[in-house]
Amino acid sequence: MKKLLFSIAVIFCMFLLSTSAPAAGGNDTVKVGVAYDSSTVNMLEMKLGYDLPVILCMHETLIAPDLETGELTMGLAKSMEVMPNKKDIKITLRKGPVFHTGDPLTAHDVKWTYEQCINPENANVMAGTLDEIEPIEILDDYSFIFHLWEPYAAWKELMWIGICSKKYYDKVGRETFRRKPVGSGIFRFVERRMGESVTLEVVPNHHGYRLLKEAYGIDPPNFRYLKFVTVPDAVTRLSMLETGELDLVTAVLPHQLKRLERNPHIIIKKTGRVPSLFGVSVRPFTHPIMKDKKLKRAMNHAINRQEIIDKIFLGEGYPLYMYASKSEPGDDPEVSYAFDPEKARELVKQSTYVPGTPLPFTYTNETPNCSLVAQAVQKYLGDVGITVKLQQLEAGTAATYSRNKDKRAGPLVLFSWGGGRDPSTRLLLTISSKGGYCSYPDRPNREEMDKWCMAQARETDETKRRAILKKIHDCMIDDPGSIILFGLNMIYAMRDRIEYSWTPNDLYAFNLYTIKIVK
Repeated sequence: MKKLLFSIAVIFCMFLLSTSAPAAGGNDTVKVGVAYDSSTVNMLEMKLGYDLPVILCMHETLIAPDLETGELTMGLAKSMEVMPNKKDIKITLRKGPVFHTGDPLTAHDVKWTYEQCINPENANVMAGTLDEIEPIEILDDYSFIFHLWEPYAAWKELMWIGICSKKYYDKVGRETFRRKPVGSGIFRFVERRMGESVTLEVVPNHHGYRLLKEAYGIDPPNFRYLKFVTVPDAVTRLSMLETGELDLVTAVLPHQLKRLERNPHIIIKKTGRVPSLFGVSVRPFTHPIMKDKKLKRAMNHAINRQEIIDKIFLGEGYPLYMYASKSEPGDDPEVSYAFDPEKARELVKQSTYVPGTPLPFTYTNETPNCSLVAQAVQKYLGDVGITVKLQQLEAGTAATYSRNKDKRAGPLVLFSWGGGRDPSTRLLLTISSKGGYCSYPDRPNREEMDKWCMAQARETDETKRRAILKKIHDCMIDDPGSIILFGLNMIYAMRDRIEYSWTPNDLYAFNLYTIKIVK
């Protein structure tokens, strides 16, 4: 149990022989605008989620999402079998994948990659979660067993690590490997310019092309280079898209669409099938007034979620009412709260809240249009007799306050959770009383909630797990730890010279090898 809690708390290329990289540009290059410079191009030292699109373009993983359904399916793995003890996973690799050096990818590379990701020297953000894996037992060159510490419901979330070449690392050493990584993906590393760009090159005759053709009818990329261009300012990114300096931009905000719609050379696409969850965390531990169930229920009925979506996000989203995104197990679309100010006012009167008492409400720019959302919530609550005082904090400061249970965060904190496909990490971090970000560790039924949080994390039977998740959500509906607000669509835009579609349920654009230049 301690090991599992520790693991979740730490939380979501052929080698170029020449020393100079070719300049990538022109019609053979697809340019993707990104808001953040990659902290690393090395899988073993991954620090942020923003590193993933670049890193996973260069590497293959044991499992991968189906491009059409988004469901997780086999990648490098030919088969995966959960053993009878429910905590060991036997994996057999496909034969044929090779690294960009030409060396075959084997079970020894998988074992070494995972061990390096856990190695404290590499400070990998996934180290805590991957620590669920105990010894990795090699059966032969293409078969091995992950021995897990205990049954782990979200074990598939451990299988997306990009596999690296041990032979190449041993040959060139750590420093060269960091600067010129080698994987087995459809793209290989070319060049990184700190703060400016990362350039990758399409691998000719890649071993995966045949599988893509058979499964999806997809041909190999018809361009040579993929270039990630760092442009922190959103307006500048869109301007560069309009002028043709960029080909693709993701996470476009709704209010930015009108300018793009006027450009006949820009194609706009949208999808709601992405992990997305925004809400207001309540903090009963530091502010006991938030233990009042009637006050929290009043807040649920006071906020017009649909109006927030329609007016602030121009309809590009959907209301949410429970602590689950639409793409994860446990979501129940039948759960909702009617927007009912009269009912909310009556609940406020019945609560222990003293009218006029200011409740500080913290918000950060982690939420799009954060100030407008915060002001809207302030007005809705004010209309039913709850006084809210807004305070904006830097995201890191707010996270530190939450982690340390610092009263300065206030009783209400606007939060966002991009997360992933599985809720286990979030529940253990924020709902279990032992979780590092739990704001309600003195919940009256905390022993039951802790038991359920641990049980769902260990239950590998999907039907049984959903039953446990329902108990957790029913409890949170009765005594909320958060006022859940909405989820947002992913909006992405591209020049009409390319064609591209998002993979369902992915948080980032991982499938960039599916881009096609059409003109």
